[in-house]
Amino acid sequence: MNVERSGAGVPLLRLRPPVIRARVHAMGTLRALGARVPAVAAGLAASIPVIDSTVKAVRRGWVPAGDDGIIATRGWDVLTTHTPLVGQFSEAGFVIHSQSLHSPGPMLYWLLALPARYGGVTSIPVTIGVLNTLAIVGCVVLARRRGGLPLMFATALAIALMCQSLATEVMHDIWNPAAALFPLLLLMFLCWSLSCGEHRLLPLTALVASFVVQTHLAYAAPTLVLLVVGVAGLLIRSRVARTRRAGPRVWPWALAGLVVLAVCWTAPAIDEIEHTPGNMTLIVRTVGHREATLGASVGWRAVERSVGVRPWWLYVPASEWERKYDVRTASSTARRDTTIALLGVLLLLVPIAALARRWDLLAAAAIGLGLSAAIGLQAASNPSDRLLAGTLGYTMWWGSELGLWVWLTLAWAAWLGLASLLRRARPRLDSRLAGRAGASAATRRAAIGLASLASLGGVVAVGLAVTADARPDSHGYEYASIRQMAAAIERAIPPGRTIAYRFGHLGRGTQPMETALRFLLVRRGDRPLADGSRPRLGDYYVEGDRPVQWVLLLTDSRRAQRGMRLVSRVRFSGPWGAEVLSAWVRRA
Repeated sequence: MNVERSGAGVPLLRLRPPVIRARVHAMGTLRALGARVPAVAAGLAASIPVIDSTVKAVRRGWVPAGDDGIIATRGWDVLTTHTPLVGQFSEAGFVIHSQSLHSPGPMLYWLLALPARYGGVTSIPVTIGVLNTLAIVGCVVLARRRGGLPLMFATALAIALMCQSLATEVMHDIWNPAAALFPLLLLMFLCWSLSCGEHRLLPLTALVASFVVQTHLAYAAPTLVLLVVGVAGLLIRSRVARTRRAGPRVWPWALAGLVVLAVCWTAPAIDEIEHTPGNMTLIVRTVGHREATLGASVGWRAVERSVGVRPWWLYVPASEWERKYDVRTASSTARRDTTIALLGVLLLLVPIAALARRWDLLAAAAIGLGLSAAIGLQAASNPSDRLLAGTLGYTMWWGSELGLWVWLTLAWAAWLGLASLLRRARPRLDSRLAGRAGASAATRRAAIGLASLASLGGVVAVGLAVTADARPDSHGYEYASIRQMAAAIERAIPPGRTIAYRFGHLGRGTQPMETALRFLLVRRGDRPLADGSRPRLGDYYVEGDRPVQWVLLLTDSRRAQRGMRLVSRVRFSGPWGAEVLSAWVRRA
């Protein structure tokens, strides 16, 4: 009698059933992990620009300048009694209806709560770098589940290429338009997989969608499109499965997704209850406010720049703000014609995929068409006010991801068509190769292995090429000066003090340093107070009539301040020319 043996050479008949099950489970787990290695490796290769950007930020001594300082401070506030209930402050509220408006929720602050409070300051961009890397790996893993190795490597290569169209700091920046960018790309693949029946992704989809929308309102429209396609596809697939009495139980995962949504949106709901009007009410009023907009021509140009040749995702912009000019400049005839042609092919894929019962391809085409409409409507409905029109410089960043998705979908459809033709020709090839099945199988495995290694090497090469052309952070010239001044202030003022934080004249180059210095004071236990802090930081940081122990004045004036002591003066050069910032202190 043949005795089956385990991997360790022990006869299975001598092992107890629980031991057998444990070993079989362990072997299955190892095989599953081994199967995911290529996807993880390809995802990490596609993440090379993100990893490189994060490492360079750490080496340069990153500090949260500009709006990053506000975000980092609010991240520190999460673990206090004045935890934020809403997201980052937006100028749109004051411009449109003279009221303070914020992003929908505080999930970005939740993400940064621990790194803002513990570890080095550079742990903050590292957190975003890790988040973006995980998002890219997730995209590549889901791409393999949908289309195997060809789609997996095509996705990895496309993502690495797309990174060239983004500013270096976008890949590690905590600024809310940047922090939600790669999670939005992950959401595209999650909702696509959801529409293909992967119901176990419901909780993760709810989490990522909540984070993207709460981080910046500009991502609400694409998120809505993605959720509609994903949930509609899942419902259709579930109903078909129920009619065949073979469908899995979806409701436990749907319930888990609802629980995730409830947890994520608890803070904004509390704010809506506590304040009249609440932030969500103000958002609805702002979206529904009727005023002059940029119009349909700008909306169509946003679609052209995203999809048509040469799309945003395939070239290196002169600056990260260039897109606010792109959408207001007439496009070439070639770009217009290719946009119409590509969208036409995408539209034609819908009935073709339905007839071929390729519901995955149909869902991918629907996502591409829906996102194209979303970016067009978003740009067209943008207020024409000079300040708000300028926001297109960053609200159009996700146009790179839209272009990637459309081109990737069309390339995959072409691959499927070619594969179908090859399958039809396969019987003739098999008849010629009869008798050599073993050799052909071994040759096929070797060819797949070599092709995979070559594809992985290509992704790595593209990622390295993108990093070679990367520009330094736009605030990098300030980092050393901010740290130098912060150290001098900390030597002059004992920790744990309440400080009247005041400003003289600050120029375009010195103003971003104010928020960074504030955060560094908060991080060591001080409480810097300033009138006018309420919209961005809340009542806790407003001076009013509160007693203070020290007065700190920042100014770019070189004049002596009566009754105050100069503790630091830094000089540096930036895009605005030579800059000087002085810090003066006195006891209150």
